[in-house]
Amino acid sequence: MAEMVGASLSGIGCDDATEPGEPAADLQLDAVCRTAAALFGVRYAFVSRVGEARQWFLGREGLSLSGTPKSVAFCAHTVLGEAHVPFVVLDTHRDPRFSNHPLVLGAPFLRFYAGVPIALSEGVDAATVCIADPEPRARFGAAERQRLVDLALFVEATLRGRVAEAEADRAHRRLETSDSLLRVTLESMDQGLLMTDGEDRVRVYNRRVAGMMGVPQDLLYDGAPFEAVRSYQRAQGEFAHLPDGLRAWLERGEPAARIYDYERARPDGTVLQVRTLPLPQGGLVRTFTDVTGRRAAEERVRHMALHDALTGLPNRTLFRDRLEQAITHAGRARTAFAVLACDLDRFKAVNDSLGHPAGDALLRVVAERMQAVLRPTDTIARLGGDEFAVVLTYLDAPDEAAELAERLIAAVSKPHDLDGQSVEVGVSIGVAIATQADRDPDEVFKRADIALYEAKAAGRNTHRAFEPAAGARIATRGRLALDMKEAIRRREFHLAYQPVIDADTGAIVSFEALMRWRHPVRGEIAPGAFIALAEETGLIVPLGAWALQEACREATAWPLPLRVAVNVSPVQLRRPGLEATVLAALAASGLPAERLKLEVTESVLMQDADEVLGRLHRLRALGVLIALDDFGTGYSSLSYLRRFPFDRIKIDRAFIRDIADPDAAAIVRAVVGIGERLGMGIVAEGVETAEQLALVRREGCAQVQGFLFSPPLPPHAVRLFMRDWEGGCARALLARG
Repeated sequence: MAEMVGASLSGIGCDDATEPGEPAADLQLDAVCRTAAALFGVRYAFVSRVGEARQWFLGREGLSLSGTPKSVAFCAHTVLGEAHVPFVVLDTHRDPRFSNHPLVLGAPFLRFYAGVPIALSEGVDAATVCIADPEPRARFGAAERQRLVDLALFVEATLRGRVAEAEADRAHRRLETSDSLLRVTLESMDQGLLMTDGEDRVRVYNRRVAGMMGVPQDLLYDGAPFEAVRSYQRAQGEFAHLPDGLRAWLERGEPAARIYDYERARPDGTVLQVRTLPLPQGGLVRTFTDVTGRRAAEERVRHMALHDALTGLPNRTLFRDRLEQAITHAGRARTAFAVLACDLDRFKAVNDSLGHPAGDALLRVVAERMQAVLRPTDTIARLGGDEFAVVLTYLDAPDEAAELAERLIAAVSKPHDLDGQSVEVGVSIGVAIATQADRDPDEVFKRADIALYEAKAAGRNTHRAFEPAAGARIATRGRLALDMKEAIRRREFHLAYQPVIDADTGAIVSFEALMRWRHPVRGEIAPGAFIALAEETGLIVPLGAWALQEACREATAWPLPLRVAVNVSPVQLRRPGLEATVLAALAASGLPAERLKLEVTESVLMQDADEVLGRLHRLRALGVLIALDDFGTGYSSLSYLRRFPFDRIKIDRAFIRDIADPDAAAIVRAVVGIGERLGMGIVAEGVETAEQLALVRREGCAQVQGFLFSPPLPPHAVRLFMRDWEGGCARALLARG
């Protein structure tokens, strides 16, 4: 039996049962490997057979070699496990079994590997379905493992089917040579087999065929009229649901309706593949193969290829297909449709603070809520991460798209309960209305993406429709980013300094360094127009380093103990090297560390909080002061005040602007109380009137800053300001307040 099965494997690239030769190219298995590589985002995918001394690749993607010695084969470890249970190595460098492995240290430099052992027939060497990559992975979750198992089941069914087909072919060839060998072969087959003679009587069969055809065993015997089999099946309604032509052949055996090869589903759901071979002396040989593990596996693979594993929504591939269908329909029916590009707001903060499982759960809930809002004719897809896209078909009016966008925003914005913790996220939506004139799906989606960018720029958790001018604005931002690179090289950036005043004595406490850009063509560019762009492009890192060096150098000329405050971007804080940049600026200027104050916004603490807090603790240990800027605009202020002892809290200018309102005044009073209890000084930003000064002093703010005292000053004007301020301006202004 083992010899026979081993010989059957020669049809899939193996030449004997004990040690295979070099396998021939297998286009079908190579295609499966390409699908696996695309599904899992890896460089290598392969189907292998592991013999006594060597591993052979029956199908492969990304590998040029046809096999390896068993002693270095990762698959040799995989086949030791239970069939269909994945063997996963997330990082070979961290696994002592593989850290010194030749395929890890040398080509193909494997860092990640996952394989599933599959079962063929008894006596056949072990086989695996595997993926691998030169990059390690942090996780390979249950959904990914199941996808790999589903793929392995499909390959297993394919290989088993080949073995069975090879056995059936040999059985046909040996019918006239040996009855005993025929019987052994028939009963060992995975297929059902039935032969009838020229008089339509049963002559050869195996026991399996009766169950597959749904007839009693006693209807099958040598010489039994096959009409009796057909009559029984007809009475049981076996063929009632089939097409007329196939039904005529199966129920009545009409020669004119003869169909040699077909597939049919039985009433119990079993799918049979039936092949018919006419015999020279008259009569037929039929083989019946149960392809239900195979069809189901194929369907799962098709579903995986077109759907997102986490949410079950269509993926990018299926979304594009639906978008192309919408374009075709709009051209034919002369109707409009819309494409919505959607991006979740504040999702990364939830994912980082609560963990990836909570983030995955949130994405599933968001997908369900968005799907519930849409109509049955609409398509929503997850493109990856927290990006979604929607095709709205059959629009009677363009306003319908805006209404649906508002409903999506309302549905997503409702609080989400994640294991008892209430979480809120938003969604920004870009809307592009398409008509019968549109032909390019990429162009339609590009317009929606441009509109999404506008929605985010408008404050997020809102929607914007595409406008032709928006593309020009984005192009302008692109040119501005290129200009910024040149501006750093040409030293077009400079610093301006705004004083911070002691609210009781009127003394100057410090100056805040503020970045400015004088463009050679556009003139002075507002910080709001280039700071966010610098953060997006990563240019804020060299800009921030320059600002630190320049501010420290300038502050060394100020009288003691005046400090200089420098704003630190979230991008700088999340990247390693900030401590070294600060130390370099202090060393180059000679400024003592206690005269430098770094100001951070509380939004930076929402992401990678532990790493950021650790970096702030190390900076504070150097003697540098740390201030929390724009307090009150984030989401977790109080918890981070408890976790990090900030030296200063700067109340956001929005509260100072409205401090005449009792509610705003109460908030300021509460922040002052918290700061006093925690030993943190309070700075009121944006003081612009004497009335505001009087009110913030009444609420207990220790320091003030704003245009009431001075706008940001160029370096040469700072000394003049200090002279004039000490000459009586301070007393006069405080007296007014």
